[in-house]
Amino acid sequence: MSREWRLGIVTALALLSLLFLVLALPVNLPGVGYDMQKVVRDQWGVKFRFGLDIKGGIQITLEAVPYENQTLTQDTVDQLKSVLENRINSLGLGEIQVYNDTQDWKRLIVEIPADVLVKQNLSTQDIVDFLGKPAKLEFVDPNGNAVLTGANLKKAYVTTDQASLPAVGLEFDNEGTDRFYEATSKYVGQIITIRLDGEVISAPTVQEPISGGKAVITGNFDLKSASKLAALLQGGALPTQIKVSALRNVGPTVGNIALTAMKGAAIAALVGIVAYMVLNYGVLGFLSVITLLSFILLDAAIYTGLLKAVLSLAGIGGFILTLGMSIDSNVIFYERFIEELKKGKTPLRAVRDAFAHTFTTVFDSNVSVIIVALILLYLGAPTLRGFAITLGLGGFLNIVLLWLVSEPLLEIVATRGYVEKEVRA
Repeated sequence: MSREWRLGIVTALALLSLLFLVLALPVNLPGVGYDMQKVVRDQWGVKFRFGLDIKGGIQITLEAVPYENQTLTQDTVDQLKSVLENRINSLGLGEIQVYNDTQDWKRLIVEIPADVLVKQNLSTQDIVDFLGKPAKLEFVDPNGNAVLTGANLKKAYVTTDQASLPAVGLEFDNEGTDRFYEATSKYVGQIITIRLDGEVISAPTVQEPISGGKAVITGNFDLKSASKLAALLQGGALPTQIKVSALRNVGPTVGNIALTAMKGAAIAALVGIVAYMVLNYGVLGFLSVITLLSFILLDAAIYTGLLKAVLSLAGIGGFILTLGMSIDSNVIFYERFIEELKKGKTPLRAVRDAFAHTFTTVFDSNVSVIIVALILLYLGAPTLRGFAITLGLGGFLNIVLLWLVSEPLLEIVATRGYVEKEVRA
């Protein structure tokens, strides 16, 4: 791909990112129109959302209650916690914490940021109902016998029916696939009822044996209700009953003061980096500023728009950290370019040789960062997930922008003689 194409791609992405970020601001911009901003924020989901530590939210204390003839154990409570976390993840709720109550082993505490509730258009009662629903799925034959249960469910997802209306797709494991095929073969022309917690949610007539291990639940679904049902089924059935022991609003643990301080730190870091690069590298420093601005725009737009992540204090800290990391690649690249140029090479050859040697180093170092971020994301505490996402995203963008921006920009500037005299002197 030519340097012009690479610069064109990143310029278009940067401008789109800037447009999204501007329209995401909760203010009415002159000449833009509130309706256009509202479409971007509400329909496309581009909006800044802050975590529990900054904006506060709700705290729900849930207590495990055994079913009849069930003995409650710590393993049961651990399974309950896993199911609740799976449900939360399946619904796409970010920065929600589920942890054990140290005062009572039978209790779990769920903390949800206020901005997450607003984004998902969920009330506190919606969350309580969603988390507390047993989600016992059964396929019942005409004789009233359960031929298949949610225990054989491998995957649940939102799809559409034949009329292109929202529906819930199901995919079974190997045992479930065999049992489903056996049941649909036996009851062709008859109804197999789909029940959730004893309530009939669909009653399709079997047209032919189904061997693919998949089924679709149709009904009066909209996208929101289909998403909730898919998340419930994907999360699994509760291993025990639960009741709400306490429900209260939680204030921010750090609040706007810390957020203001963090913004100040971000601005100070940005100004310091720009000043250092321009004073130390001259024209090359200005090129690094262009790369840095592209990094900021793409990082912020992807984080808030594509990933729809919540800005916790840890996430903001990770973003500030990656500002410095984004410059590292340019420093290594420019220093290598200067070395190659001092060897007597032409500017174009110096740029290409410098990039060939630099890219491997930058790639290896940032892949290491991405691996650490993935470990934090999947194994770390929920409070670290925002930091992990910003860290991993920053590492990825460092690799991409070195190729898309830094190398073609330096090639253009170097071949026009803007830096050769300064370096050779």
